Amino acid sequence: KQWYQRRVAITAGLDNIYTAMKPVVLDLGQQPTKTNLFGAYTKRVKNNTHTVICMSPIGEVFRARLRMFPALINCCTIDWFSEWPDEALQSVAKTFLSEIPGLEDGQVEGIIDGLVNTCVVIHQTVTNASKQYLIEQARYSYVTPTSYLELLGIFSKLINLKKEELEAARKRTKTGLTKLLNTQDDVAKMQAELETMKPMLEEATKDTE
Repeated sequence: KQWYQRRVAITAGLDNIYTAMKPVVLDLGQQPTKTNLFGAYTKRVKNNTHTVICMSPIGEVFRARLRMFPALINCCTIDWFSEWPDEALQSVAKTFLSEIPGLEDGQVEGIIDGLVNTCVVIHQTVTNASKQYLIEQARYSYVTPTSYLELLGIFSKLINLKKEELEAARKRTKTGLTKLLNTQDDVAKMQAELETMKPMLEEATKDTE
């Protein structure tokens, strides 16, 4: 039954393709046969399909992929992305951090700005240290936009972790205060009962004497 349903779905999809491609084939002066219709459809798909592949040039993996798949160089348009300017670093950090629950409120605008500046300074400091490392040790230490995004991810995790710790501490403090208040009420009640029973205790003491 499932096989039959899949076959019906495939047949319906092919019929839609043939119907849509018939005017195209006729404009090309060809006969609207199934072969010509599907060939025109395949050609249009190839012409309009664009694939974006993002890879880091760091390490041996990138070179191995180029050796295994030469089409990555021969048949692709390569865009090399250089260092992000300060404006881009600030914009990305602000967008990323503003999505963290509890920081999207406008009342904490100053906090977000401080975090953004901190992230930018950390990234730029590491970048400058990597350049100095290359000069002194003749070895590369790559700092890429991916590194910056990972830094923002770490910031996000730390913020959420600290928020959970603060929330847990707040709950413990609230529970402790509640118990103290309850204990205070109980002590007050006991003192009131003792005051009430004080004449009876004094009388009982006299009778004992």
